[in-house]
Formats: sequence, structure tokens, C-alpha cells
Amino acid sequence: MILKKIKKHLISKININFISIQDDSLLHKKFKEGLTHLKIIIISHDFVNKSFISRHRLIFSILSEIVKEKIYSITLDTYTPIEWNYKKNKKLNTSNCLKK
Repeated sequence: MILKKIKKHLISKININFISIQDDSLLHKKFKEGLTHLKIIIISHDFVNKSFISRHRLIFSILSEIVKEKIYSITLDTYTPIEWNYKKNKKLNTSNCLKK
């Protein structure tokens, strides 16, 4: 399957702490066939000191090596481990405040 191929290829090209690849194609009724919408979350030390744009360019350049099918939309969430921990803790703290 293409999702496994994408994951394997990304892992071979960059140092990944965590990766999630989700096929959201079924959420878009306009597109009836094939893989059209992906959501990819990547946590990597390789993103340290890289801008948001640089991270996305890196991922898209890696994907262009193997993805030959036309994918209408790819949503990328790219984080360093520190950014990811901050994001998780922020969400946890917010939800705890709402419970009080």
C-alpha cells in the first residue's frame, strides 16, 4: 500500500521520532476514487532550527521521489520533540483548567 511506502521512505530519509500518516480521502465526497487527501504528522530532531517552510519543503521533496499518483491535498504537521511536548502539555493544561 502507498501509505506504508510513504512511511518507509520518509523514515529512510530523515531521523523520525514519531510519524502518523492518515488517509482522509473518504472525508471529501467530491473525490470518488483513490488516495486524494493525506494528513501527516512528523516529529523529528531534524527539524530543529528549520523554519516551517523549510520543513515542508524537505518533506515534499522526499515525497516527490516516490509519490507518482496525483494527491489533491497533503496536510503536514511538523514538530521538533520539544515543540511536540510543549503542544501536548499546553493541551493538557488547558483541559485541566476547564475541569476546575
